[in-house]
Amino acid sequence: MPAAILVVLLVGAAAGCGGGSSGNPGGGGPPPPTFTNIDAPGAGTTTPEGTFGVGVTANDNVIGYVIDAAGVFHGFVRTSVGQFATIDAPGAAPTQNNGTLITAMNASGVSVGYYSDGQFLHSFLLSSGGTMTEFDPPNSSGSTALCINDGGVIAGAVIDLNGNHAYVRSANGTFALIDPTGSPSGIQGALAYGINASGEITGEYTDANSVHHGFLRDANGTITTLDAPGAGTAANEGTEPVAINANGVIVGGINVGVINGVGTTHSVIRNADGSYTVFDPPQSGAHTSFANAINDSGMVVGEYRDANLVRHGYLRQPNGTFTSFDDPDAAQLPLSNTNLGTIPRSINANGAVAGLYSDANGVRHAFIWQ
Repeated sequence: MPAAILVVLLVGAAAGCGGGSSGNPGGGGPPPPTFTNIDAPGAGTTTPEGTFGVGVTANDNVIGYVIDAAGVFHGFVRTSVGQFATIDAPGAAPTQNNGTLITAMNASGVSVGYYSDGQFLHSFLLSSGGTMTEFDPPNSSGSTALCINDGGVIAGAVIDLNGNHAYVRSANGTFALIDPTGSPSGIQGALAYGINASGEITGEYTDANSVHHGFLRDANGTITTLDAPGAGTAANEGTEPVAINANGVIVGGINVGVINGVGTTHSVIRNADGSYTVFDPPQSGAHTSFANAINDSGMVVGEYRDANLVRHGYLRQPNGTFTSFDDPDAAQLPLSNTNLGTIPRSINANGAVAGLYSDANGVRHAFIWQ
C-alpha cells in the first residue's frame, strides 16, 4: 500500500481472560473488567499477520481488519454476540500488502475505511445494510476515510495534484479540503484522524521541515494550529492529535525525539478551553506513552512502554487516576518488530476498550476489555 497517506493504522496496526482492574471483586463494587480475545475468520497465524482491533461502537461491536496468510488485508465487524462480517471492497486488489481496511463505525452502524487497488488508496462508505459506496474527493488520485460521526460526516486524507490534504465529506456527499496552513504548499501533508458529533475535526500536518503540528477545524471551517507545550521541534517530532470527544477535548501525543536511545513520546490532552495536560502514566518505569482515544465522559485509553520497553495499556479516569492493563495472552517481551504488547485503540461510552495484542510469535489478536 502507498505509505504517503496513512501509516498509523498499520503500526497498531479513526468507529475487537481476566486482566487488571480498579474494581474490587467481593468488595461490593462492580466486577473487574475481563478480556475477550478476538480472532476474525481468515486471519493469518504468523507474524505480522492476525487480527487488528481498531474500534468499539456504543453497542460493543468491534471493528478492524485482518492480515491473512497471503498478506492481504480484509476488514471485519464483530457484533457483541460474536458474529462476524468480512468486508472486502470490490475494487481492492487481492494481493500482498493490498486489500481493505475498516477504520470507523458510527452509532447507526455506518462504517468507513479505505482499500488499495494495487496502485492507489480509495475511501469507502458502507451502509448498515451492506451497501458500499467507493469515493475519492474530486480531482484526486487517492484517499483514505479515517473517521465518521453519527451525522454521517466523514473525514480523512487525500492526494491530488497540489499535494496531500485532509478532507471532510458532508452527509450529502459534498467535499471540502482541509489545509491547516491555508495552502498545501510548504507542508508535506495533512490527515484528519478524529471527528465529533458537532463536526469538529482534529488531526495533524507535517511542515516543510518534517515537524508535526496538530490542528482543530471547527464546524464552520475555522482552523486552529495545535502545538502542545514540550513538543519537539526537530524533524519527525512535534504534536500528534488523534481523537476528539463531544466536548471538544482532544487527545494524542507529543514526540520529543530520541532520549537515551529510545524514541520518546508523551500523552497529551488538549482541553476545550485550549489548555494542555502532558503526562505519562505513573506506573513504575513508564517513560514514554501515547493517548489513543477518549470517550465523552473524559476516560482516556492509551499505551506506555516500561523500562524494559514492554508495551502496556492504560486507562486514565476523568479524575486523573490510572489503571494499567495487559491482555493475559500478550507477550511481555521488549518492543520489537514481532512484539507490540497490549495496545488499546478505542473506548466507548460504557468504558469498553478495544484494541490488539501480539503473542510470543508476533501474531496479532484483537480484544475487547469490559
